[in-house]
Amino acid sequence: MSQHILKSTPPAQAPLVLVRVKEAYKEWHRDIVNLKRVDRYTLGAKVDDVFTSLLELVFRACFAYDKFEKLSLVSQAIAKSDLLKFFLQLSWEHKIITHKSYSALILLLDEVGRMLGGWKKNLGDKTPTNK
Repeated sequence: MSQHILKSTPPAQAPLVLVRVKEAYKEWHRDIVNLKRVDRYTLGAKVDDVFTSLLELVFRACFAYDKFEKLSLVSQAIAKSDLLKFFLQLSWEHKIITHKSYSALILLLDEVGRMLGGWKKNLGDKTPTNK
């Protein structure tokens, strides 16, 4: 009995950009339980929602087959990452999260942003354009 390996199965090791987004989410998830109830269900919920959307987009981009779909997903992930940084900054300014938490999250998300930007540039170089 032979087993067939599908091309769409995830690799044994996840792509580094996905690992970094997961690390950032893990960091955020540690903080959300310490938020005041009103903050947890308002801005905290919004940050959590944007984080999970970012995770989904990066995951889908990692395993997308079509280059145009991949480019679209990476572009959307960059926008989500920027939006996430905005909401985290807002949370920090309103003292909802600590300076230490904000710094740790922003450092991780800056790295993710650089990775996504490089990925988008690489995909754009490989994708033919109509001029």
